[in-house]
Amino acid sequence: MNIIFFNSKTLVTRELVHAIQKRADVRLINIIIPVFPPPDSAEQIFEKFKKHTPALFLSINDAGYDLDARLERLILQSGSYIINWHHDYPLYYHEFKNKKHFPSKNRIDFVSEKSYVDCLQARGYRAFFLPLATDPLYFNTREPRVFKRDIAFVGNSTAVLMDSVIKEDVAAEIEKHGALFSQLKKAYYRDFTISVRDLLLARKKTWQDSIVIPEDKFIFGMEWMIGYQFRRDFIKEISNTYTDRFTVYGDLYWKQFIDKSPVTPEACYYDNLCHYYRTTKINLNVNRIQVRTSFTQRHFDCKASGAFLLTDKRECNSRFFVTEGPHKEIAEFDSPSRCRELIRYYLEHEEERERIAQAGIENVLNNHTYDNRIEEIKQVCKRVWGM
Repeated sequence: MNIIFFNSKTLVTRELVHAIQKRADVRLINIIIPVFPPPDSAEQIFEKFKKHTPALFLSINDAGYDLDARLERLILQSGSYIINWHHDYPLYYHEFKNKKHFPSKNRIDFVSEKSYVDCLQARGYRAFFLPLATDPLYFNTREPRVFKRDIAFVGNSTAVLMDSVIKEDVAAEIEKHGALFSQLKKAYYRDFTISVRDLLLARKKTWQDSIVIPEDKFIFGMEWMIGYQFRRDFIKEISNTYTDRFTVYGDLYWKQFIDKSPVTPEACYYDNLCHYYRTTKINLNVNRIQVRTSFTQRHFDCKASGAFLLTDKRECNSRFFVTEGPHKEIAEFDSPSRCRELIRYYLEHEEERERIAQAGIENVLNNHTYDNRIEEIKQVCKRVWGM
């Protein structure tokens, strides 16, 4: 069968191309395409691969489809099937780019955050949870290990993303509902495992008649702003505590908040990130708020690299890793104070830290690579479509 992959050169595209090319049961047609091609180019784009249809079309975060869904309709009319894998909030483009909804019996959507399955199904989509994974080509234990830093955090500040999301209309609503925002922010800072969205919906009567933007947009803006501020303040607090023992690998916007620790943009995912994971004693992970129950590929990448990971508590941590007892594979915290306590503990207990770093590598390499995920996608297609 032909798999036509819409490759917009975003995160994870290399890994998927690499995994699909290994398979003998499919033929990969790799299409380099803009994230949002103009709607009036849909027919022209479709003509380029029409001869390969019917086929299975694979995309990441809906990349490659125009906002009017014209290309999507042409593909489905050809008798083809669509697989899309969301690595972030799946309705972002619908709510902020006015992307048209187009559920179909010939379309399946996977989400790397489990809580979004219900969200998509409520809108008529066939949705399934599929976590991210690792590619041992980029993350492995081949390099000799010499520690160069105590603690590191890898991740962008998301300042640019927030500027694109919190436009004047959303910002005005957050300001208008400042008291509610403050209450929710305090609650989340006390316990980051709670759902800000659920709290907002529970208090819907206090705001539903006063907002002038769509409800989903209001919830999205409130939730993301709280999460953005929490993650920013969390990393700033670690910096203030550990100063030059802590390094942030991310965009330079972090320097607006951090002045006691090094901030560098030199970490490149495919070139040297494995090296930085392996040469850091404690790799700190603080998920963005939209990752409510799951996690990003960092968990699997760190494990494949034989690196120690200290991460915020999420429901899926214990589903995929041992988080307690003598065979622990990752360490997790449920508050900023607990995080600092565990950093101190694991810096002092090197033998235990190294044992955790080495635990579970085989499990990840056997079960959580992109080869595994492509096979899982195939099994879902077989179950749903009989193919």
